[in-house]
Amino acid sequence: MLLSPDAVRQLRAMRGSDRALLKEAMRMQLQEADAQAQTRHRFRLRRPSEVADFELRVRDWRVFYRVRAREVQVVLIGRKRGSHLIVDRRRFVL
Repeated sequence: MLLSPDAVRQLRAMRGSDRALLKEAMRMQLQEADAQAQTRHRFRLRRPSEVADFELRVRDWRVFYRVRAREVQVVLIGRKRGSHLIVDRRRFVL
């Protein structure tokens, strides 16, 4: 699993408990399991996006990623607040 520079920065900006939760979820859901297999919390985005192809939900956190040649590339990490996605303390639209 590869993390983009943006994803690394977003992980570092989190509280330690949230960072640990996300790292464990990413390890279990994206490394140990088939990252392309759809589950209740891991699925392909409904609308095409330039940013990512898949989303992983962990509580109110969202991890957006792509799978290229069997390698998972985490490109963005944000937090869901109501109906808005917050990335780097700003509203973000995929």
